[in-house]
Amino acid sequence: MRGIILLLILFWLSRLPGLEALPLHNDEGLHLSRAIEVWNLHPFWEIRDGKIINHWAIALFYPRNAPVFAGRIATVFVSMIGLAAGYALVRRRFGVTPAILACTLWIASPYLFFFERLAFSDAEAGALVVLALWAGWRLAQHGTIRRAVFAGFAFGLAALFKFTAAPFALGVALIVLLRARYPLQRRILLLVVVGVTVAATFVLPVGYLLLRGDDLFSIAFGWIGGGSGGQMGVGANLNMLAMQLTDFGVPIWSGLMVAGIVLLVAMRPRTGGLLALAVIVPLATVIVLGREVLPRHYVVALPALLLLGGTGLGVAIDGLPLILIEPLIRKEINPLLYRQRRALLAIVLAMLAVGFVAFALQSYTAPEHNRYPQAVWTEHFSQHSAGYGLREAMLALSQTIQPRSTTVIASMTADSCRRANFYAVEGMILTCADAPGLDAVKAALETQNIVYVLVEQVTGLRNIVSEAEALGAEAQQIAEYRRPGGESSQTVTLWRLERAEQTG
Repeated sequence: MRGIILLLILFWLSRLPGLEALPLHNDEGLHLSRAIEVWNLHPFWEIRDGKIINHWAIALFYPRNAPVFAGRIATVFVSMIGLAAGYALVRRRFGVTPAILACTLWIASPYLFFFERLAFSDAEAGALVVLALWAGWRLAQHGTIRRAVFAGFAFGLAALFKFTAAPFALGVALIVLLRARYPLQRRILLLVVVGVTVAATFVLPVGYLLLRGDDLFSIAFGWIGGGSGGQMGVGANLNMLAMQLTDFGVPIWSGLMVAGIVLLVAMRPRTGGLLALAVIVPLATVIVLGREVLPRHYVVALPALLLLGGTGLGVAIDGLPLILIEPLIRKEINPLLYRQRRALLAIVLAMLAVGFVAFALQSYTAPEHNRYPQAVWTEHFSQHSAGYGLREAMLALSQTIQPRSTTVIASMTADSCRRANFYAVEGMILTCADAPGLDAVKAALETQNIVYVLVEQVTGLRNIVSEAEALGAEAQQIAEYRRPGGESSQTVTLWRLERAEQTG
């Protein structure tokens, strides 16, 4: 018990500092908006993308107050549930050292560290997948209806957080079918109970959509070939996974993970091989069927893979010296063996610290200076889905707008406007309009002499000077906020528009 408590504290201490250092991503703004709608008695607001209840966790922290922190701390708490379940699974089957290394490899992964500090549903679904796999293992051991209901609830919870967890139903089924020692007929019966329980968890959201006349998760299903999803293909998906494993900081963590999984399967083929199968088969399904697999989508599998890798390293540390010296020697009889094990453990932990500590410390203050895969860099730092520029503009409004009561029109997408307003200070919020927002600017100029316009390049007004002249106003740029990378097409600019008849 003390081991998991210490590991959870370590996880908490590593994730909590600088939680607001990275600006809100576009999808984080969506999740925060949905969490606020929960308080407006709309618990299933806009759930067609397959993220059904992840915003409930955010709502628990009342996101109207400190929204960025509230959204991200929810992910940290849900991830801790998965870490505890992973420790319980590994500790019972493989021992203390494998359990410690399994959780430490999870904690020290820069990839998981990055996504577990965002208000995304992916890391939450990945943690709950681990909970479902642990519940499936317990079901295989005990074979009771109560265990089956719990396994179904755990997996249903993961799928309700995000549909990308759905392939891991195969993992739970494989564990029950191949691990259980009770008759096949009972295994099938219990899996039916699991399925019925999962279906029961979807009754409310599906009923809600049907009553409203909405389609059933068309956005989510479009991700699986066809629909509006992209067409990346298996090769591109594998390449995307490889980049996540090699380009997030120093790839010591991923090398140890792969080595550990190989060791686990080689040294414990029965249990370790089955667990590896239960994770790799669903992951392969994501790679084969996914048509728009983004970096964050692999978070659904990486927690389980990291647990397996750490378990394999722990099994090797516990087992290899025994093979070289003498089977079943106790610490009291052979202190040298005990020291050898602890030395190997210390070496692995030191390797993980080398690859993780610098990445984490940089993330607490200036995350844009870390090393990331190109897809992560563009999505979270340099392009309009990132929150850079918008955050800085909103925090500076009280100094750049005179008088402060003047209307500020958001020339950007509605999602970007909502996200920017989460950074509003002193009541200075943007007036949201459909991009590019020219009609809103025109309407404001008809009633006011001066109007400010915050323009997000790409989605906002392309040539605000000429647009202002057409409306009989003069446009003056007040400030410019560049995103990391310095691309002029990705800047955020603040403009002051004044009706021409009021100027000189």
